Amino acid sequence: MPSFMMPYSFNFDLSSLPKSFFSEIIRASYRARIHRKLTSTARRIVKLFKLEEITGLDLEKAISLVEDLIEIFMLNEMNRGRFEGVRRKALFLPHCSRKYMDSRCRAEFREDLSTYVCGKCSDDCLIRRASELAEERGYDVYVVPGGSCLPKIIEKMNYEAVVGVACGMELLLAYRYLKDFPAQGVPLMRNGCSRTIFDLESLENSLL
Repeated sequence: MPSFMMPYSFNFDLSSLPKSFFSEIIRASYRARIHRKLTSTARRIVKLFKLEEITGLDLEKAISLVEDLIEIFMLNEMNRGRFEGVRRKALFLPHCSRKYMDSRCRAEFREDLSTYVCGKCSDDCLIRRASELAEERGYDVYVVPGGSCLPKIIEKMNYEAVVGVACGMELLLAYRYLKDFPAQGVPLMRNGCSRTIFDLESLENSLL
C-alpha cells in the first residue's frame, strides 16, 4: 500500500486571496477538460491574481500549485455524478488543521483505524466545525495523520464514497490510487505542519 504523505516542498498561504480566485479555478477546470491547456491556464491565473507577490512563491511553484488546484476541481466534477448516487460516505480531515496540536486538544486517537476522534473542545477549531457540518449530513468523520490511512478505513468500513481534505499534491495522489472510487477533494488553502487551513464553504459544497 503506497503512502500518500508527499507534501509540497514549499509552504503556501492562499487564505488572503479573494473568492474570485477560487471561482476562476473552478471555471478553469471546466475549460481544461475541453482544451487541456493546463499550464498556460495556470500561468494566466498566477499573473491575474499576482500569486508570486501575494504568496512569495516563485513562478514555477505558483504555477504548479494552481495546476494541481485546477486538476482537483476537474476530477471533482468528473466524479460528481457517481458521488451523488451513493449513501455511505466518509469525510477525511487532516489532523494538522486542529486548533491545538498538544494536550489542549481533547481528541482521542483510535489506533485500530489510525484516526483522531474530535473531542469538540474548542468552538473555533476548524476540525470541530467541519466535523459537526459533516455529521449533520450523515457522514462519518476521520481526522487522520496522512492519506495512507484512507484505503484501510474505506475497506474496513465499506464506504461507497469519500470527501478528502488535504494539500493538492496529496489529493491528486489519493485520486490516482483510488482510481474509479467516487470521491471529492477539498484542497488546503494554507499548508504546513500545524494550523493548516481549508475553506468551510468549499467543504460544505462538497458534502452532497
